[in-house]
Amino acid sequence: MDNKPLQMGVGNSAFSNKKLPIIKKPQSLDSPQITLSEIPHLGKLNIRCAGDDRQQISKLTGYNLALQTNQLSSKAGRHAICLGPDEYLLLAEQGSETRLEKMLNSDKIINKIAVTNVSDALCALSLSGLKVRELLSKGCAIDLHPDSFGRNKSVQCDLALANVIIACIEANETDEFLCICRTSFAEYVLDWMIDAGYEFGIIARSYA
Repeated sequence: MDNKPLQMGVGNSAFSNKKLPIIKKPQSLDSPQITLSEIPHLGKLNIRCAGDDRQQISKLTGYNLALQTNQLSSKAGRHAICLGPDEYLLLAEQGSETRLEKMLNSDKIINKIAVTNVSDALCALSLSGLKVRELLSKGCAIDLHPDSFGRNKSVQCDLALANVIIACIEANETDEFLCICRTSFAEYVLDWMIDAGYEFGIIARSYA
């Protein structure tokens, strides 16, 4: 499975009124154990399709659509999250979501699928570090232990009071997670994470 980093670009930030970086940690810690950053503009397409059309969509878009719900799949740096038996969230480099949307809407399978561009409706956060699982576990009831929630696992759940999608990009000593929430809840989620991550030490910064 090819898990190249998500491709970023300069885009509108959901935290434009926040002065970053924000660092919160006890004095006893030398450095933060969690790094949080917004992916300023990540293309996002919601796809609804029947199982028979999955392979054709994968071939057209270059994505590898997983068969299993709550699974993240990657191909050539492109990522797709299976939200349900007939629903996917495609994550694309900046600008490419428009081309993908037009491609799918112009193909003969258009009568069998539904394509919705949700790029502006959703905010994506990248989290990495030694204590990411502990941080997320404070706000959701999902078992995030590595034995239960390893690499390429995803889930839709409530984090504190916000509905989010959580996906594990890498599972090692410094885990890497993706958290996707509604843009209208972005500042709430950011503030909650900063408060909840204080004991571990957390830095919120612009994506580098």
